[in-house]
Amino acid sequence: MSASSLALGGRVFLVTGGGGAIGQPVVRALVRAGGKVAVVERKPDEASIAQAGALAVAADLSTVAGAEAMVHETRSKLGRVDGLVHTIGAFAMGKVYESDLATYERMFDLNVRTLFLAIRAVMPGFLAQKSGFVCGFASLPAWTGSAPGSGLYGAAKSAVATMLRSLDGDLTGTDIGVSIVYPMGVVDTPANRKDMPDADPNQWIDPEEIAQSILFAATRGPRGRITELPVSPPRA
Repeated sequence: MSASSLALGGRVFLVTGGGGAIGQPVVRALVRAGGKVAVVERKPDEASIAQAGALAVAADLSTVAGAEAMVHETRSKLGRVDGLVHTIGAFAMGKVYESDLATYERMFDLNVRTLFLAIRAVMPGFLAQKSGFVCGFASLPAWTGSAPGSGLYGAAKSAVATMLRSLDGDLTGTDIGVSIVYPMGVVDTPANRKDMPDADPNQWIDPEEIAQSILFAATRGPRGRITELPVSPPRA
């Protein structure tokens, strides 16, 4: 699958958390395919983002003002917004009855609240131009409906999946696409390598493959929408 065969033709994408281990490959894939990308972080590394051919946008997506500022700045500098790929999230282990309120708030604030506010910020423009693309990250627990040992994380990611499925239904009659990514296992990131030094990362999901899956979904037409994107690790 070549970037040229999936050319984005200058479409403008917001990639939230675009400086992260999953966000960076997404940014590269969109840029290589001809997209213009705004990388949204609270404190973006402007030099490395510029080197990747993208625009750095500083915004706090836990607030309404931050989400609206993200869209305003991107439009003022890149002219429009055509897509949102939301990679911001957080993970925590712990049984539900042993978890504290701070963990609950962190799971739902980072995984659900930021996505909700980002969607609210981009949707007026998408509806006005009658096109757009929204992509968010769920998880294996959201796919299976069970998350023993990480119940709050699983609940938050299930909320993400339900919200995006509902959004897709709300957008019936438009050309606005919605896709949900489900990493169906451990993703090969520096943090996971550090936390699991004895594991074989070759058995984990390559973030580049996730990025290519998102690119494929973002370039589908209304007669071939990809709404659910489970990405699996290698066979054991």
